[in-house]
Amino acid sequence: MNSATLALDNLERFGEYPALQFAGSAYTNVELDDYAGRLATVLQARGVEAGDRVLVQMANCPEVMASFQAVWKIGGVLLPAPPQLGAAEVGYLLENSETKVALTSADLAPRLEQAAAAGPSCEQILVFGESEVAGALDITEAVASAPPIRALTARASDDLALLLYTSGTTGKPKGVMLSHENVVSLPHPAVADLPPLMPTLHVLPLSHSFGVLMMNLGLVKGMRALLHTHWRVESVFEAIRDFEVQRFAVVPTMMTYMLDFPERESYDTSSLEGVWSGGAPLPDELRREFERVFACEVRDGYGMTESMGAATTYWQGDAFRPGSVGRAMPTMSIDIVDEQGRRLEAGAHGEVLIAGPTVMSGYWRNEEATAATVKDGWLHSGDVGYLDEDGFLYITDRKKDLIIKGGENISPREIEEALYSHHCVSEAVVVGIPHPRYGEDIWAAVALRPGAEASEEELRAHVAAHVIKFKVPTRVAFFDELPKNNTGKLQKREVRERLLASEGE
Repeated sequence: MNSATLALDNLERFGEYPALQFAGSAYTNVELDDYAGRLATVLQARGVEAGDRVLVQMANCPEVMASFQAVWKIGGVLLPAPPQLGAAEVGYLLENSETKVALTSADLAPRLEQAAAAGPSCEQILVFGESEVAGALDITEAVASAPPIRALTARASDDLALLLYTSGTTGKPKGVMLSHENVVSLPHPAVADLPPLMPTLHVLPLSHSFGVLMMNLGLVKGMRALLHTHWRVESVFEAIRDFEVQRFAVVPTMMTYMLDFPERESYDTSSLEGVWSGGAPLPDELRREFERVFACEVRDGYGMTESMGAATTYWQGDAFRPGSVGRAMPTMSIDIVDEQGRRLEAGAHGEVLIAGPTVMSGYWRNEEATAATVKDGWLHSGDVGYLDEDGFLYITDRKKDLIIKGGENISPREIEEALYSHHCVSEAVVVGIPHPRYGEDIWAAVALRPGAEASEEELRAHVAAHVIKFKVPTRVAFFDELPKNNTGKLQKREVRERLLASEGE
């Protein structure tokens, strides 16, 4: 089994067709596969072998899509890194994964050069374009002239294909190990019965499991995709109008931006039949308003990076149930258990467990975290919810303190550590606060050392020097002492309640 068969099956089932449009240029599925084959030849010539990790850090573009297929063709493991990550964060990924080769764009090459100092296993930085970085190699001409690799390197179904790093409440990102079976186990026709050559829009980052899932779904369903480098609401309306987009995938924040766009009525969006929503909780009010304004269907779902972004959705013909994220996909199972691991009946609240072919094999070189998360084949999500009598899942809370801002998982611990590194900070807690656009926003509460003085802007600037801008708290509140329980543990729930109470003051 090899994940690159997704692209080969696409060629066999649909023949040649215009599969991708990007920045004014169109590419057929045959051209994309040919480019991926030539890139695979170059990677193999640079020493990439089966099982080697290849990090890719670029904004969405055809080269990123080709990188997935190229790495898989020769049996490698792809590690997509968000283009927003700084050198220190990428350096950790390189070091932890023992990446052998990094692929990037010219504008990000200097960042990779800095990051590579922390990852000595990274032997080469290969660049799509000219770069002034010493030691980086422009592979543009090499790929253009290389003969394409046709035969796939044989891989077992449980061999590693994809390494996606996800932030958690314990601090450092964990590498989610996704096998070839995980990658190819896509939605069943019962939940996605779509016509071939359907015009779609791809705005989700290809460094996120949701984005990878939609890229692969496009291959399976023979979609025609208009690829955007990043989210820009005006460009989305232009794409729907000009490309006659019928469906695309979003996180709920994107839907809010579309509803709030002041010029939305000047664009023809009549082609839009529906959107898939995921990555964060979908407020029912937002769903209803979006369906009313755009006269289309909003289909919600639930999954985790640890389940390749997929676990539940609404099947074809299912009526929406307010608060529900749908039911288990045909190949998946959902269970609800209590704290003792006992299965609960319909309507009872407990931890959500996921089983099926998309469940990860574990966390990269982290046996302790793997043992705590995957037990007897069941993925323990850390989310609290219940199933109704018909098997529809409802997520009601999160046991974990992970903040989901705009569909991105953010570790409070990472931001707290940045605050603690300030010489005036004695205690710090970072929590997610409900936000109408992002789903959650990041707020911090701190207690200063006796006699110390620091302003909110000073602390925010200090955090900005340690994490990317998206993770900087919007607000930093000062407490004389942060609330604790009788063991001295900081109480995040009480901190969140106090911050919410102070919002209107």
